[in-house]
Amino acid sequence: MERTSKNKGTRMAKTSVRHAQRQQKTTESQRLDAMPAVHHVDMMSLTPISEALGADKSPKEVLELILKAAFSITRATSASLMLLDGKDNLRVEVAEGFKDKKIFSTRLKVGQGVTGWVAESGVALRLGNVANDPRYISVQQDLKSELAVPMKIGGEVIGVISCDSAKKNHFTPEDEALLTSLAAQSARVIQSTQLYEEARRRADELQLLGDVARGLSSSIDLREVLATAVELTAKVCHAEIVSVFLLNEAETDFEMAACHGGSDQYRQQPPVAVSGSLLGRVIETNSALAFEDVHAANDGAVLSLDPRVRSLLAVPLISKEVALGVLCVFGGDEKKFDSHDQSLLESLALSTALAIDNARVHRRMLQQEESLRRSEKHSMLGELAAGLAHEIRNPLTSIKMLFGTIHKTEKFSVNAMQDSEMIVKQIARLESIVEGFLNTARAQVAPTEMKVVDFNSTVDESMLLLASSASEGTRMMIDLCDGELPVRGDGTQLSQVVYNLVLNAIQAVDKRGRVCVRTKLTPDDGDGRVAILEIADDGPGLADKVLQKLFQPFVTTKKSGVGLGLSIVKRIVESHSGRLDVESPRKDIGRGALFRVTMPSC
Repeated sequence: MERTSKNKGTRMAKTSVRHAQRQQKTTESQRLDAMPAVHHVDMMSLTPISEALGADKSPKEVLELILKAAFSITRATSASLMLLDGKDNLRVEVAEGFKDKKIFSTRLKVGQGVTGWVAESGVALRLGNVANDPRYISVQQDLKSELAVPMKIGGEVIGVISCDSAKKNHFTPEDEALLTSLAAQSARVIQSTQLYEEARRRADELQLLGDVARGLSSSIDLREVLATAVELTAKVCHAEIVSVFLLNEAETDFEMAACHGGSDQYRQQPPVAVSGSLLGRVIETNSALAFEDVHAANDGAVLSLDPRVRSLLAVPLISKEVALGVLCVFGGDEKKFDSHDQSLLESLALSTALAIDNARVHRRMLQQEESLRRSEKHSMLGELAAGLAHEIRNPLTSIKMLFGTIHKTEKFSVNAMQDSEMIVKQIARLESIVEGFLNTARAQVAPTEMKVVDFNSTVDESMLLLASSASEGTRMMIDLCDGELPVRGDGTQLSQVVYNLVLNAIQAVDKRGRVCVRTKLTPDDGDGRVAILEIADDGPGLADKVLQKLFQPFVTTKKSGVGLGLSIVKRIVESHSGRLDVESPRKDIGRGALFRVTMPSC
């Protein structure tokens, strides 16, 4: 009995010891769980960072190496590296382990969130449980702990390395020390890489500026110069939309002369007034202007904008102290123009302005050469006219004398007498035309007898002569304004104007068209009135290349034409203080031609 009690007591003691030991193990396990885990770090993880200094790697590749090392050191679930953009904003440059790619659009202000706090304070921060820290901003639901350390250069924070874990208390003081060391080394590597990349970028820019100068100097055609300017500017400035706006001759409006990129609506930009516009401010201040939000700055929507753009850098185009226009570079939401962009664009604008000026000088030279060639033609025409006058005037004088005698001595019937009088009148007209032709060829067309003439009567008389010239099937429509249409001029020369223009219209429509002749009296821009003669046809119209030289001597679309009629008509109209305009194709029917003579009315 005594022995049994003794054994029973021994067993109870052993059971108590084992229970105590189990309790001690449980308590120790709980204590260890509450402590950060100890990680064994491979120091070789830092080697790629130091090697990056001697390697030809892009800034992006260097940042990826840094993040890979941080990932290896801390055994994190996810990690990101954010850099300051110079305006107190942190943006994610590289990231790893995040399920949502939206992490790359994350933007934080300095002081915002855990990462922003580290950037502001310059002190590392290790959180065992992020749920207990009000500064934490969740970017992924399963993350429990975070370690963020600043990257500094000369005491200034340039960015933050942030590592996250799905476990609480994952990061140890050793992790913090190693990541801080990595951040310090990485900051120097980033600085060196950025300096190298900046030097390489400037070298590339210098080369591109050389290409721009060579490209702009390789052509003297203004359109080619402008197209080259916007294309190369877009390449140098990495811009999607580049435009050149040039001032018109009156310097009241800008007109888009060239564009790279942009929507069709933007490319169809109407003239932009100098007064009250963004472009006008550039010319008025004679300096570059940058707008972070061009839509907000575009008062009254004077400038039509592409909806994709946000920022604008505009630089004046100036050559020999004369403003030619504005060179514009547009950027998207992320583009913020700085002083370097401005300096670069000013260099491009200088080259562009010089190229534009050279192209314009060359164009003026071509115009002067063309004017000289026209003068030579007129000189040749003068010699030709002198010979023609000699050859035509003599037989014409004989015809005039002989028929004059017949007209005075012979007796005609009433109808024959009317025809005889018309012949005498037309002989006189022919003499005047020969004389006028000679004067025109010598560039001395001037009305010989200025008096008040009824333009309606002149048109009516000319149409009577032309009635037989129209082919069968050609419809002639005459619409003269009511009453007289008084103008001051030479009746013979005005008749020649009508005759030539209507005859051209008849020949243009051939045998199946319609010719409309109309006169009207309308107010002018002042207190006076103008007489208008319009001759319209529905023929094939005139080609662009013909329109450009239509009123020059010896330009014709007829197989047997000489090409002098319209040049003579234009000189006669202008000598009467009038204007001769042509519209082809006609706006109302989309074909044919419309000639309009406008002269002051008495």
